[in-house]
Amino acid sequence: MKVFVRTVFVFVASLFVMTAIAADFDGSEPLMCSFAQIVECDAGAECRSMSNESVDAPDFVKFDFKKKQVVAISAGVENAPDDLDNVLNLDNYLVIQGVQGGAEGTANSLAWSATIDHESGHMSVAAAGEKAGFVVFGACTAI
Repeated sequence: MKVFVRTVFVFVASLFVMTAIAADFDGSEPLMCSFAQIVECDAGAECRSMSNESVDAPDFVKFDFKKKQVVAISAGVENAPDDLDNVLNLDNYLVIQGVQGGAEGTANSLAWSATIDHESGHMSVAAAGEKAGFVVFGACTAI
């Protein structure tokens, strides 16, 4: 009987741990994300892999879901926050959408949508601006 009770206890405890791990990527906690690969496509041209520096991408982005903000961080310096326009918590993914530099009349504005896997924290981002688009792959961790 003791073995059965221990087995049930271990099983139930593991479910709580799995739920806690998955909760890190469901929008309930702030996330810090980094970019591993960036692909840039210009209108009428081929796509190519780019470095963060060559496309002026930040080293990290911090998502704060309670404040509904995203903050770009480069060389340890936090930029002014941008608003998160939409956060959807789907079955397997967290979807976050926003606009960078979205003030009216602002040059180089980008609309973007990020998808973060609930289990792994792996992230894919699609961003579109005037005559250019980007696909970004990276990973996130809870902070």
